[in-house]
Amino acid sequence: MTARSQTDALIQDLSTRLIAGATATETLLAWCDEHGLSQGPISVACRQRHVLAAVPDDVRAALRPAAGETVHFRQVQIMRGPLPLATAENWFVPQRLTAGMNDVLQTTDVPFGTVVAPLRPSRRTLAARAQPPAVDPSEDPSRLSASAHPSQPAIILEHKALICSGTGTALALVKEKFFAELVSLAAAKPFLSRDLDGRARAGSAPQHVRLSDDNPTGPDVSRLPGSWHD
Repeated sequence: MTARSQTDALIQDLSTRLIAGATATETLLAWCDEHGLSQGPISVACRQRHVLAAVPDDVRAALRPAAGETVHFRQVQIMRGPLPLATAENWFVPQRLTAGMNDVLQTTDVPFGTVVAPLRPSRRTLAARAQPPAVDPSEDPSRLSASAHPSQPAIILEHKALICSGTGTALALVKEKFFAELVSLAAAKPFLSRDLDGRARAGSAPQHVRLSDDNPTGPDVSRLPGSWHD
């Protein structure tokens, strides 16, 4: 397996796990543990937090707030230790959560998935888009995580998903952008080991989920049900 195909396979594998997982928090922690990415729990740094006066049309259609219900917005950067993993925009209906959960969301940086875990959340992916990096990872795996602007990590995957409770109630709509560090550091390890010991590593397991792909020379992919709205 080439460095390029290894990276493409990792991106698809990550997307498949996010789609199958209950929350991004849970999935990212398992991914980081498996690939040795940083240490500690998943944490977030809250960038914005407010009540929306005007709810975007796609958010209103997904959450269907009833009369008397409001929609709150929370934008965070997701991290593990010092390693940035993703950004997430989260629109949620506070009336569908407990008072304690709302207090935590308004006053702390605890991840949304952790806060709502008692509601047995599930995740329904509405759209996904892969953005394979332009850099050839066989040249320098560390360059996969670089972007034109150092303060803006390269994005390799975007998801839009509806978070529902165990009873099927829509709790939140999330739009997530996942950073290249999630695959660049994982991709680098097998190839560095191969250089050291000369042994070929096994490829990733076949994927059952195929993503829309902005790179026409990349893997043969098809769009998930639903379309992406920026």
